[in-house]
Amino acid sequence: MIEIRYMRLFLVILLWLNPCVKVIADSIHDFHDVRGRESKSSNLSLDQVVVRGAAIEHKDANHDGFYSITFDPVQGATGIEFEWNNEGHYKHWTVREIEAYTDFGSRIKIVSGKVIPGVERTSDKPFTNAFDGDVQTSTFTTSSGTTAFPQRTFLQLVPGNHSLDRIRINDVAGNGENGRMKQIAVRVTTDTDDDLKDRKYIDVSNLSVQIFGENIIEGELLPMKGQSRTQGMKNFGSQWSDDAHMLWDGAVNDSMETSIVIDKESKYNLQFQLTKAPDYGQFDIYLDEKLIASKIDLYAKDVVLSDLINVSELQLNKGQHNIRFKLLGSNEKASPYRKSRYLLGLDYIKIINMLQNDEASDVDLADIPSIGKDETTSINNEISSINEVENISLKDIQPILASRCYACHGDNGKVKGKINLRDIKSREGFLENIELTQKIVDALNFKEMPPEDEKQLTAKEHKMMSALFGSYLDTYIKESGSLKAVVMRRMNRYEYNNAVKDLLQLKGDVYPLPEKVIRSSSYFNPSSGKFPNSIRLSNRALGKNQIEQHILTGVSPFAIDLQSEHGFNNRGDELSVSPIMVETFLNLGRSIVNAPEFDNYSNLTESSLFNLPKATPITRNFLESHLSSFLEKAFRKPISPDVLTRYASYLESELKNGKPFKDSMKKLITAVISSPRFFYISEEKNSNIKTQRLSSYEIATRLSFFLWSSIPDDELLSAARDGTILNPKIYQSQVNRLLESPKSKSIAENFARQWLRLDQLITAVPDFDRFQIYYSRIGCEQWKFGLQTMIEPLLLFESIMVEDRSIMLLIDSNYSYRSDEMQSWYNDEIPFGKRQNRNRFNTNSQTFTRRALPSRREGGVITSAATLTMTSEPLRTSPIRRGAWVATVIFNKPPPPPPDIIPEIEQDDAEIEKKGITLRQRLVAHQENESCASCHKKIDPLGFALENFDAIGRWRDNYKSGLDIDSSGEIFGESKFKDIIGLKDTILRNPEWFMRSFIEHLLSYSLGRELDISDKPYIDNILEKVMHDRGKFSTVVTEITKSYPFMNKTNQSER
Repeated sequence: MIEIRYMRLFLVILLWLNPCVKVIADSIHDFHDVRGRESKSSNLSLDQVVVRGAAIEHKDANHDGFYSITFDPVQGATGIEFEWNNEGHYKHWTVREIEAYTDFGSRIKIVSGKVIPGVERTSDKPFTNAFDGDVQTSTFTTSSGTTAFPQRTFLQLVPGNHSLDRIRINDVAGNGENGRMKQIAVRVTTDTDDDLKDRKYIDVSNLSVQIFGENIIEGELLPMKGQSRTQGMKNFGSQWSDDAHMLWDGAVNDSMETSIVIDKESKYNLQFQLTKAPDYGQFDIYLDEKLIASKIDLYAKDVVLSDLINVSELQLNKGQHNIRFKLLGSNEKASPYRKSRYLLGLDYIKIINMLQNDEASDVDLADIPSIGKDETTSINNEISSINEVENISLKDIQPILASRCYACHGDNGKVKGKINLRDIKSREGFLENIELTQKIVDALNFKEMPPEDEKQLTAKEHKMMSALFGSYLDTYIKESGSLKAVVMRRMNRYEYNNAVKDLLQLKGDVYPLPEKVIRSSSYFNPSSGKFPNSIRLSNRALGKNQIEQHILTGVSPFAIDLQSEHGFNNRGDELSVSPIMVETFLNLGRSIVNAPEFDNYSNLTESSLFNLPKATPITRNFLESHLSSFLEKAFRKPISPDVLTRYASYLESELKNGKPFKDSMKKLITAVISSPRFFYISEEKNSNIKTQRLSSYEIATRLSFFLWSSIPDDELLSAARDGTILNPKIYQSQVNRLLESPKSKSIAENFARQWLRLDQLITAVPDFDRFQIYYSRIGCEQWKFGLQTMIEPLLLFESIMVEDRSIMLLIDSNYSYRSDEMQSWYNDEIPFGKRQNRNRFNTNSQTFTRRALPSRREGGVITSAATLTMTSEPLRTSPIRRGAWVATVIFNKPPPPPPDIIPEIEQDDAEIEKKGITLRQRLVAHQENESCASCHKKIDPLGFALENFDAIGRWRDNYKSGLDIDSSGEIFGESKFKDIIGLKDTILRNPEWFMRSFIEHLLSYSLGRELDISDKPYIDNILEKVMHDRGKFSTVVTEITKSYPFMNKTNQSER
């Protein structure tokens, strides 16, 4: 039996950054390696290795984990060679539990091994005797004398006609000092020479690697007894971790037994990922013979993963702990596997040390004081030290303003951009006009001023100006001591659906949701840390001709909430409630509970809430107790006696009048979900305090609407009720839990869709005659292919989120999720196999597969067909619209609205090219208009970088007329690029540009308000943490949830 000596967790993409690097303007970080472009390795291992040919190359001296190495099958394999190439030496380096497999499920026994040069190694047992039975362990240490040449390990396989295709090195641990393990080369032999080293070894083909790190144990790697064995799961889909699980079968009262080893006494969470299928049983789970989970029903009509089973607050000692699954019986629908025997499938066990690496103290968040007017925070201290403003005053820069600025902004009545700098004479004047001060800082940071045709600032002048006006911003933030108010608002349509669905335990949505671009959610399992390789999907347009499933009929309409111009549809200043809207909610609530399907659609109707106990007297006190938990969940706050009495009195009155209890409860629920207490998201005000911490219920509500777009569930509400959510450790565990829940898909459905402006693709209408391949006639309608391309950027976003990868992949990724038709769209000269208009492409559903991209002009969201199509005109591209999209979405620098009168430009590029000029040359002439030039200087280069993509997102080398395409440009006045790859490279070299923007977008979404200058120091702080973690998605989310703006409120005024 294999001794499991180390617990392992699926490696998410953890990208290392020197912790001493500060986020300052002149810091440069290169994020090209985030893409893993050269590697065929799993996305889960990109932080440790790249694959080159038959060799695995480590990026860092410190590496650790289980290596699962796959390659093309080698028939008749008799031996394996590993070649270990060092740089420097290792103080400690171990390899344990080397295993070889055929078709993954069958292990090939390793009978002996040999190391060259053996004299330079020591081991805890002779290497040739290390592979006896199931114990296949070798621990050895290299010495500095071996670094001049490779070390080679030869393994002898048991005789037989094996088809070797996978090797596991179940513990690779290195702690590099003065060097690193450079490469592990893998070769295989079919020779049968007596001496292993004399055989001819050949490089394996199509090598790839997955790495598993601490805290997850794969089921197939756990100790196995009795009927336990490994089963490959590739044939059932890509959801299973490493494509396999442990399979066991038994009769009622039999048990599957295994064990784990804990290496540190602490408090733990255990998470069990199990399989469900038609012939699987019902189980109790025991840990060291203590029942920790009961009646786990693993029946399902299809082979699928179960919901994650989470057992928390387990105090475990160091050492071995036994786990037992006892078979209780089966679901009545289950069919036996074999003569009253039922199956169990264990994908993995995740072990979470609740106290590990938790730097937060046990102090309640409520005890942490708010930032007062005179208080100096560490954030502000850091900003002040960076700006170095000790000896610079407004008087010092007056000559610079006079020579570089006043000519356009104050002299002789000339006020470009409505900015008059000459009128502001003092420091106090700039503090009073803080929005202008912010514009000055932005113009300096992004080298927008002075204009390029004017004399530029010297380096010293630029530093002086930046330092002074930056210090004004810092002073304003310190002295104001307040945040922009989050205005009380109603739920938007998407949130109301989710909230009612969760409150009433509905089996599906209340009404059709076009906000859900991707209808399916079964594939989305963040807790697994692994996004499927293939997903069968239909989107809101692809399924247009299908009947909506799992919605209530006859529900009153609820208009779609429009997205704000540069934000989201959850802004308080746009989600007020009029008397008409109150009536709308009343009708909506009534229609939901009176829908003919409601009784079978809501699990709540079968719960104790809808059923009175027969033996209990029905008194007012009983009814209040009966309703209190439900009302608390609905209203997300402690229920006052007056409110509780009002609802209980109504129910009591109904019962006294002989009304059926279930009908009365439906009327009560109508009142609840139509109440402003339910559909308003509000926070208590205290006029005596300017800024204060959120209460426990308010934190829970803000957190759940951020990550789930819904109300808190029972566990989160319990943490609010008892106040434990105010403990930093408990709070962080709740953030992690919500983020790992399938309900966090709302971040993609609600945030990513709006952030990317994907709804604009619905209204994009490329010219039918010019772009016929964009359309397919289905019946009597012309369908647009773009409605399929909407899915591509959303799946990329979801994969980054689930696998906790770097958000820089949104700029440049080496993979994408595409259907076969989309692959043809991007790569074939004539897509869809030259099919004609009728049924040119499939409009029902498609399989989207993770595909490696052949060129860096593809990858990320900027160059997706969806983005490029929705930012084009019907007959041509639009560098202006494309540039504005990049400025807004990627850099969060939206251009101002265009002037009322705009010089016309031909809508057909053919008309422009007839004049012998390109669209770019035509737009350059357009920019000579002074009212247009300043904005176009910022946005047009971003759009020209995309000019090699036509109006429907397909690559072209030249215009149709044969004219050359010029996609070069300059960004922020200093970074030049020659094409789209150059633009991506510029952003990857300056990741703080995009990271800051993404943080600002997500923070604004989480708060439901626009950001302002008071948020700047907290954004800076989040950015520093995110840069340190190389852009990990979870770091962005968790740092936002811990930030001062998220945890605090300004006592707001109602609209």
